[in-house]
Amino acid sequence: MNIDIHTHDGEDQYQEDSLLTKILNWFRGHIYFVIFVLGPTFITFLYLSLIATPQYISEAHFVVRGHSAQSGISLSSILQSSSGGSGSTSENTYVVQDYMQSRDAAELLIKQNKLLDVYSRPEADFLARYPFFLFQRNFEHFYNYYKRHVLVEQDSETNISILTVRTFRAEDSQKIARALLDAGENLVNDINQRQRENLIRATSAEVKTAESKLRDLNQKLAEYRNVVALIDPMRQSGPMVGFVTSLQNMLTSTQMQLNQLREAAPNSPLISAYQHQADVLSEQIKKSGSEITGSDTSLVPKITGYEDLMVQRDIQQRILLSNVASLEGAKQQANQQMIYVDEVAQPNAADWPEYPRNIVVLVIVFFSCLGLFVMGRLLIAGAQERHLR
Repeated sequence: MNIDIHTHDGEDQYQEDSLLTKILNWFRGHIYFVIFVLGPTFITFLYLSLIATPQYISEAHFVVRGHSAQSGISLSSILQSSSGGSGSTSENTYVVQDYMQSRDAAELLIKQNKLLDVYSRPEADFLARYPFFLFQRNFEHFYNYYKRHVLVEQDSETNISILTVRTFRAEDSQKIARALLDAGENLVNDINQRQRENLIRATSAEVKTAESKLRDLNQKLAEYRNVVALIDPMRQSGPMVGFVTSLQNMLTSTQMQLNQLREAAPNSPLISAYQHQADVLSEQIKKSGSEITGSDTSLVPKITGYEDLMVQRDIQQRILLSNVASLEGAKQQANQQMIYVDEVAQPNAADWPEYPRNIVVLVIVFFSCLGLFVMGRLLIAGAQERHLR
């Protein structure tokens, strides 16, 4: 019985030695495959398993829409405005996307959110953190690093923009994504402000010019009133014209009485009295008439100058009213052309890391090394065949 046990143990030992020998022989026969394919894959596996730092992604969805779509925020309105609507809104969407991945955005995050510290966390591994040990610490290298960790893409079906931020901490990713959305909103507000200023600048200048001209005319009108010593020559001339008219009526009545008296009683002593009264009325009419017309100091030139200034002021008032209406129209147009950033999904704090993707990376490394190995073997075989010929 003991002999049988020892015999089985010896067979098992022999089989193990034989299997180990076969494995060693296979490795010896495929030494280059082991070195150039299995070796890099195994090193990558060790890095991913023991060294690589987990990286968390925060994702946010947003759309850039115009004022006409602000009446109701719904999925249908978002899809309608983004799929077939205005070209300007689509252009501004690309502007916001490009800005979020621009140098300006990176510099802003460095100043306001300490982005360099976010990507230099002590727990980050030497290959993933910034700066990478093979590169210098400068902004150009960091910007290339930034573009790999901050992505803005657009859904081809809904045109909803998707912002993804990848860092070594979930709260860092959420914070940076939030800061980028705020920066995008500030950019849109700046665009709205510049667009509004461009639309109303010319009209505002015309309004100011019209106001200035109207003030000048009012000043000239006040000076003219001081010169002619009349507040309103048009109104003040009415009593004077009425007085002359009454004098003329009195003169007519006196002459009629004088003519009747001359016919009825040629020797009447009243004839001289009526004649004297007619002469006084004629003289008064002539004097009052000269105050209204007949010289540069009369009332007519004063009325003419006053009417000219009043016509100019009336025209300028109409121009001012027209410019003010144009300004209000420009403001309404600017309001209608304003754009807004609507957040469809807020930046989230990830519960688990999405990077590194171990299986995907291992598969890529293995097949990449395998492809290079096969290509190398084929090139060497071809070179040997040509040499033998």
